[in-house]
Formats: sequence, structure tokens, C-alpha cells
Amino acid sequence: MADVKEKEAKLGGNIALVGFEVLEPAELIVIKKIVGNYVRKMCENGNYKEMRLTLQQKKHGKSFKHEIYGLALFGEGRFHSSSMDWNLYTVVANVCESILQELLHKKKKEQRHDKVTYNQ
Repeated sequence: MADVKEKEAKLGGNIALVGFEVLEPAELIVIKKIVGNYVRKMCENGNYKEMRLTLQQKKHGKSFKHEIYGLALFGEGRFHSSSMDWNLYTVVANVCESILQELLHKKKKEQRHDKVTYNQ
């Protein structure tokens, strides 16, 4: 059983959440659902291997500004993204969406390249 005080939490073995131990359990449940949904989409659209999200919080008065760095590894390559916002869920969704869009863009680009190569 994993130690709850670890700096890195693993989800399903191929998703690492670093720095998320400072969150409330209810917040972490929502984060896991958001990330899980995006990883499912990534698996459907690419050769997904693993993803790592790192959370940094910056205190401003009574609230926090959340910054997340994301790295995802695919058979198609490595994709990075980062985002900062007051809303934690928005930041997580922005990073995951950006990585997904990069993957989709690369796949479309490769498909266009394959069509040009075959037509010549």
C-alpha cells in the first residue's frame, strides 16, 4: 500500500501527480476524474505511455494561484504544457487539453505527410 505522505501519487501506474498531497481529499477526487477522462481520450488517439503533472501553489492573500506543469509520453513523442490560474480544476483541464491537442495535431500532420508521400 502506498504511503499517503509521498511526494508523488500514482494513478493506475502510468499517471504521476507530484505536489498534489497539499490538496483536500475531495479536491483530489475531482482532479483524478478530470485527469482520468483526459488520459482515456489520449489512449484512444495515440500510443499513450505515461503522464506526470506537477502542482505548485503560490499564496496571494487568503487564496492560492495554482500552476501545473504537464509532461506526457507517447509513442509519437513527448508533449509538454503548463498553465496558471486561480481555479485549480481549470488549470488541470487546460494542461491536459493542451497535451491532447498537441497529440491530435501531430497525428494530423503525419497523416497529411503520409498522403503527400504516397501520391508522389
